[in-house]
Amino acid sequence: MLVDRDWYRERYPDVAAAGADPSEHFRSHGRSEGRFPNPAAELATLGEVVDAVWYRARYPDVAATGADPVRHYVLYGRAEGRYPNADREPRDVWDTRFDPTWYRARNADLGPFQDDPLEHFRRIGLLEGRAANAAEEDRAAWRTTFDPDWYLARNPDVAWRGLDPLEHFITEGLIDRRRPNPHAILESEPVTAARIDRLKGGAFADEVALFITHARDGAIKPHVAHHLACLRRCGIACALIVACDEADAAVTGAALGQADHAFRRANAGFDFAAWVHVLRLHPELLKAKILYLVNDSVFGPTHPEALERVVARIRASEADLVGLTDNADRGWHIQSYFLALKGRFLASEAGRAFFDGVVAYAHKNDVVNEYETQLARYATARGFRAEVLFPTPDWLDTTLHNWRKLLRAGFPYLKVGTARALVPGVETADWRAEMAARGYDTGPADRTLARLAREGAGGRPAPDGTGRDEDSLVLAEMHEFLAVGDVLDLAPGAAPLVSVLAVVDGQPARLLRLMRALAEGRSAPSEVVLVDNASIDDTHHVLGRLAGATIVTNVAPLPPLRAARQAAARARADVLVLVRPGAGQEAEPSDPTVGGAEDGRVLLDLLERVWPAGDGLSYEPLAAPTEAPWRAFGVRHRSDRLGTAYAMLRRDAPQVLELLIDLLEPPRQGEAPDPNVL
Repeated sequence: MLVDRDWYRERYPDVAAAGADPSEHFRSHGRSEGRFPNPAAELATLGEVVDAVWYRARYPDVAATGADPVRHYVLYGRAEGRYPNADREPRDVWDTRFDPTWYRARNADLGPFQDDPLEHFRRIGLLEGRAANAAEEDRAAWRTTFDPDWYLARNPDVAWRGLDPLEHFITEGLIDRRRPNPHAILESEPVTAARIDRLKGGAFADEVALFITHARDGAIKPHVAHHLACLRRCGIACALIVACDEADAAVTGAALGQADHAFRRANAGFDFAAWVHVLRLHPELLKAKILYLVNDSVFGPTHPEALERVVARIRASEADLVGLTDNADRGWHIQSYFLALKGRFLASEAGRAFFDGVVAYAHKNDVVNEYETQLARYATARGFRAEVLFPTPDWLDTTLHNWRKLLRAGFPYLKVGTARALVPGVETADWRAEMAARGYDTGPADRTLARLAREGAGGRPAPDGTGRDEDSLVLAEMHEFLAVGDVLDLAPGAAPLVSVLAVVDGQPARLLRLMRALAEGRSAPSEVVLVDNASIDDTHHVLGRLAGATIVTNVAPLPPLRAARQAAARARADVLVLVRPGAGQEAEPSDPTVGGAEDGRVLLDLLERVWPAGDGLSYEPLAAPTEAPWRAFGVRHRSDRLGTAYAMLRRDAPQVLELLIDLLEPPRQGEAPDPNVL
C-alpha cells in the first residue's frame, strides 16, 4: 500500500520525532498498530468523502494556505469540527450567517431553488463565491455598474438620510429591487400581452373609477361591493377590473352587480398594468374630467358620507393629481391605492407619455419603484400640481403606524395590510371597533381576511411540517367566526370542577380554536380564566366573544408563565389546567402510569370527566419529573394539536408555576430579577 511519506510524518509526530522512514515504519510497525499509510485510507475507514472544490470554497482560510483539502480534513479539519462536503454539513450551521431574504434579492437566477435559497447557496453559490449576506458582499464588484449620482437622484430618501448610496443599495436597495443604474433591465412584458375580456358596460361618464381587484378564482372579495356602492353614490362610475389567476375564471360576487363596467383580466403586471390596459383599449378615458385609480387594498369607506366629503375636496382642489396619503419610503410619493387624476394632466402630452411607458412588471417592487413612487414626482417636475388630503407628519407610513389618528381625522379607510398585522410591532387592537364606530360593517372585512388567510395556506397543512400553513388556516377560522358575530358560551356554572387558565400572548386565533374545542366537548362544569398580556392585535375582539370567561388585563406584558399566576389567583376549582395554546410539544410522550402517582391518575380522570376523550378531544401524556406535582398533556382536537396543558391541584399551583417558570422561562444569563414581576 502506497505510503504518503510527508502526510505520514505529519499525521504521526512520534514517527517524525524518531527520524524513522515512513515506509519502513508502516511496514514494520504502523500497519499492525492500526496506522494509515495515506489520507485516502483513513477517509475510507471513516466512510467520508472530501469534496475538494467545496472544501476550498467553504473554508477560504484553508484555500489561502494552498493545502490539499483531503490532507487538511484528515489532519486538522475533522478535529476542528469542519465538514468534508455539503451533504455532511447541517443546514442549521448557517442559521446566524445566511440571510435568505437578501440572498434571494441579490440573485435572480435561483431557478428551482427560489423557495430554498440556502440550498442554492450551499450547493452552487458557495462554489461561485457568492456572499451569504449583505455584510459579506464584495463592494468593489459593483464599482463598474453602480451609478451613485443617479441612485441618489432617483432615491431622495437615501440622500435625505445622508447614507452612502452604494452601501444603501447593497444592504437595503437590493431587497427593495431598486435599480443600480438607469440602464438596468427589469423583467416585464407589454400590458396588452395579458388576456382581457369586457363583461359589462357601455359609454364612460365624466368621472370614472378604474377599480382593480385580485380574485384568484374569480370570486371577488366580500368587502369590495360596499366600496363600489359608495363610489357610485358619489356620482363616480365604476369600471371594475377583476384580475384572475385563470384568465377564463367565472367572475362572481356582489361587487359585480355594483359595477357600471366590468373587465376580467389575467393576473399579470399588478395595478398599473391593469389600469393602463383598460386605457389602451379605451383611450376616451383620457378625456375624463376626473379619472380615479383605485384598488381593493383598503377596507371602507367607513360611511358613505365620509367618502362624499373626500370626493368633494377632490373636486374642489385645483391640483392635477390628488391622493389621500403620502409616504417618504423610497422618496416622497403619493400612495396609489386611491388617486384622482384631473383632465389637465390626463389630456397632456406628459400624462399620455407616462401611461404609454407603462409595462407589466413581473415583480411588485418594480411597480412600486417605477410607477407608484414616480408618478407624483413625474407630474410635479413637469409643472403639474399634486395635493395630499391627509399628509403624513413624518416619514412613517401613516396608514400603517397612525391608522387610528387617520380615522379620527376623517380618513375613510383602513388598509387591509394593517388589519392583517403583517408588520411586527404595529398595534392593530380594536380596529373593528374604530371602524364600526364610524358606521362600517366589519363582517365583510373579516370574510375577506378569512379568504386571504386560506389562500395563503393553500387550503392544506404545510408539507415541510413548519406549521405556517396551519397557522393560516387557524387564522381563517378566527376571521370566519368573527365575521358572523358568533359568541362562545364559556359560562362556568355554580361549581366548576376544573379551572382552565391561559395567557394570551399574541395568538388569539390559536386561543379561539382551543376555547371552541373545550366548549364543544365539555360535559361537566368548568371555568376559563384568561390573561390578556398587553396584546396589540385581534385579542381584544376575540376575548369579547368569549362569554362567561374571566379576563385579566395587563397594561404591560409579563413573561407568560409569570402572568399565569394572575389567572391562578382568580381560579375557583380545586383542579387547575394551564394551557399554552399552539405550544409545541414541550416534553416527550410518556406512559401515563409512570410517576406520580395517585394524584396524576386523579387529574387525568377529572379531565376526562369534564372533556370525555374520544368525543373529539384527546390527551397525550407527556413526561414529567417522577414526583412532580403536575401532569403534562398534549391536547388534540380530532387531528389538530391545540397546545400543551399542565394539570395540577390548586393547593400545588404556586409550587408548580415556580417549577415551570424555572423549566420553561429561566432568566437569561446576567438578567437580574425584576422585583416588580409577580
